Amino acid sequence: MSFSFIAALLAAPPTLTLIFGGDVMLNGIPPSPKTFAGIAATLHSGDLAMANLEVPLTDCRVATTRKSPAEVKKKDQWILKASPAHVPFLQVAGLGAVSLGNNHAMDYGQAGLNEMRRALSKAGIVHAGAGDNSSDANRLGVICLRDGTRVGMLSVLAFMTPGALRKTTPATLTSAGVAVLSFGGRIDDRAKSKLAAWVANARRKCDCVIIAAHWGTERKPLPNPYQVTLGRALIDAGADVVWGNHPHVLQGAEFYRGRPILYSMGNLISALPATTGFARLRHRGQRWTLEFFPANVSRGQVSVVPAKASAPARSAYQALCQAIQSKYPNPNSCAPIVSAPQR
Repeated sequence: MSFSFIAALLAAPPTLTLIFGGDVMLNGIPPSPKTFAGIAATLHSGDLAMANLEVPLTDCRVATTRKSPAEVKKKDQWILKASPAHVPFLQVAGLGAVSLGNNHAMDYGQAGLNEMRRALSKAGIVHAGAGDNSSDANRLGVICLRDGTRVGMLSVLAFMTPGALRKTTPATLTSAGVAVLSFGGRIDDRAKSKLAAWVANARRKCDCVIIAAHWGTERKPLPNPYQVTLGRALIDAGADVVWGNHPHVLQGAEFYRGRPILYSMGNLISALPATTGFARLRHRGQRWTLEFFPANVSRGQVSVVPAKASAPARSAYQALCQAIQSKYPNPNSCAPIVSAPQR
């Protein structure tokens, strides 16, 4: 058992309730209080609710040049944005933090990114994963809860290979972009040492460390081998929760060494109809539990499935969790018992 993991075990707060949603795809959806009204009670039912803000919220008209018109026309690449007028509705719905370390945050360059970050900060929504330079992009987002617990979020674009990053805008020492965590598809001892130091640095500033990882293959319900290897390595490095996004569909979860890895929570909202859900993680003593809220997206609005109709979707999510155990067995891993939401 690694020193990083033991230190994290001792530092974890005794009581905590976190809610995780998926990708916020607001492109094509007009700003409205109705968008998130059907999930607001759920998002407010924990100490903190988080989602991945996949689309830059900006009025900027100058798009990235990394994605060519030909690629966009062929739908090999997408350039996305939505109105910054959505931000107040995100705040009212109950989102306290959003991850920005993704492949669309820079679709409208530094101007678009900064407009969005200013709006989020004004609304009191903590954000991490993109910034004016690599130091800013890798900054830990810290949320101080009412009881004084400090929850820290690191958000990174964690595609498998450097080639997969070519259409994104990684931050550098002197230029704006997103935070990147890339090891060329292989997690060796050097990579593990880097992860341990990275998480330990975050641990000094907070009581609970959450890693938001933008990873995986779109539309695939089973995580790929690299996701699983990296996710488990992040727990070994001392992370309390690993929370994945990018596939745009639900993927299962596992408890590795007793700590949750959520591989993908699908789309929190999109202009297209979808089935999705939320994970509510409760930490009591040294134990995590997972509750699943099935939800539906329709006509640019998202709503929680009524409890009496939620059993089939919850069973389907449990099956996704079991599939991870079948594909990637590990003596330190188990599928969570996916329970119905409790009061």
